[in-house]
Amino acid sequence: MRLQRFAGIANRKVDVLVIGGGIAGAGVARDAALRGLTVALLEKHDFAFGTTSRSSKLIHGGLRYLEMFDVALVAESLRERERLRRMAPHLIRPLPFLIPVYRGAKRGMIQIRVGLALYDLLTPGRRWGRYGGLSRERTLTLEPGLDGRDLRGAGFYFDDLLLNPERLCLENVLSARRHGARVYNYARVEEFLRDGSRIVGVAVRDLLTGEVTRLRGAVLVNATGPWIDEVRALAGLDGGRRIVRTTKGIHLLLPRLTSHAVYVQARDDRMLFVIPWRAFSLVGTTDTDFAGDLDRLAATAEEVAYLVAETRRVFPRAQISPADIAYTYAGVRPLTYEEGKRSWQVSRAHKVIAEGEGGNFLSLTGVKLTCYRQQAEEAVDRISELLRRGEPVRTHRLGLDGLDTETTLLEARILVDAAAEADRYAVEPALLETLVETYGCGYREVLDRTRGHPDLKAPLCPSNPDIAAQLVHAIEQEAALTLTDVLLRRTGIGTGPCLGRDCAEAIAARMEALCGWDRARRERELAAYWDEVALGQRFRERGGSGGESAEP
Repeated sequence: MRLQRFAGIANRKVDVLVIGGGIAGAGVARDAALRGLTVALLEKHDFAFGTTSRSSKLIHGGLRYLEMFDVALVAESLRERERLRRMAPHLIRPLPFLIPVYRGAKRGMIQIRVGLALYDLLTPGRRWGRYGGLSRERTLTLEPGLDGRDLRGAGFYFDDLLLNPERLCLENVLSARRHGARVYNYARVEEFLRDGSRIVGVAVRDLLTGEVTRLRGAVLVNATGPWIDEVRALAGLDGGRRIVRTTKGIHLLLPRLTSHAVYVQARDDRMLFVIPWRAFSLVGTTDTDFAGDLDRLAATAEEVAYLVAETRRVFPRAQISPADIAYTYAGVRPLTYEEGKRSWQVSRAHKVIAEGEGGNFLSLTGVKLTCYRQQAEEAVDRISELLRRGEPVRTHRLGLDGLDTETTLLEARILVDAAAEADRYAVEPALLETLVETYGCGYREVLDRTRGHPDLKAPLCPSNPDIAAQLVHAIEQEAALTLTDVLLRRTGIGTGPCLGRDCAEAIAARMEALCGWDRARRERELAAYWDEVALGQRFRERGGSGGESAEP
């Protein structure tokens, strides 16, 4: 019999009740918990299920925002990029970018050089060298697959690659929990509780058991991303007024095309990313208004055709076709709503919007991966004012390494002696490197599980380096409650080349034993996982609207 997850907190009151377990909600929960406030975090799916896991995997300063003359947003983004480098060095890597410039392009070499000079000037520390322009010959030497016809040269600069956005979100959740927050995935808010006209709590359903519990909070934070207006309507606060504009972006995973990231103007003046990530090139993105099912997002055939055509134009020798696509994914941005603007014109600045009696219902709009920490700080500053208590912010000083190490010490600690550590645990150096990239300083907690249990060093998948100890760790320490949680958001298996085809059955069997599932539950878990994978292949259906089985 499953233990009631809300035992000990039911009907109690916390200082901060956060709805939404993506990067925005996770950031607020961590910040508030570190300031000594009592916190409960509720997520109706799994942590990082939504927009967080469907991004371009970049921590960036927002070079494009300079065209909108939003220098303040660029400066803030560059400052937060530097902080995240220190907070999570195991998850973030410097990434060199090329901006190819072609004859007749809207953005010429002079404009690119001026923009990059300003970007360089605004960059704190300028750690990776100066930015500037490259000749046509140098550009083609660096990326010979680019179309050389009418190429004038390229801009060159650095931003950062976020290896695993899901882990960044999870590290915030786990840090919040270490500091006293109660965190729950698969917990859906179904009703808001009121005392007179004031919102004072929620009725929340455990989607795994059906149990309904009442939780109370002095301040409620709506950090649900594209679901923000839906939650406001449930709370009776929308008044027919929108505060978010939901725009859809899709990405393709193709065989590796480049060693640098390429940021290039498309024929319709949009900007196209081609980003080296693991064994793939990540190609994106689109930017179109969206009003469909936020829980069942998929790329359409038309959206895929657009990105394939633009990729073929930029890399003609690669002869890319839809058959080369490993999978796709789609996400929806929760932009702050601005009347009368096209999607690409809407400001990417974030806001903390207070509503309800006493302003105790806060909605977070416009959140970006790069600036999530700053937005969380602003939200918790507002909460501290409402509660008239709370300690100073500490999130910028404590690492997201599994141990909350001071950032001044973290970078040195993360650079472990791989050979010595591999000998100590009797594992291959390549595995150790993978574990450090995943868990930071917390890799030892995973490997310590293998002492006396050599079977936990066994690979979970023949196509991926992840080991059985990671599965046990995910279940026992990281709130992995489903097969899909493990494959897509705790390990890199489901987003790797095999998509789980080589191992999902075996991992489900392991989870059956570890979690006490019966055979029927195991089959439901497999069906749910293959259904999720099928969304990434839906564009192959005639018309791009059907769903095909991804199961082998």
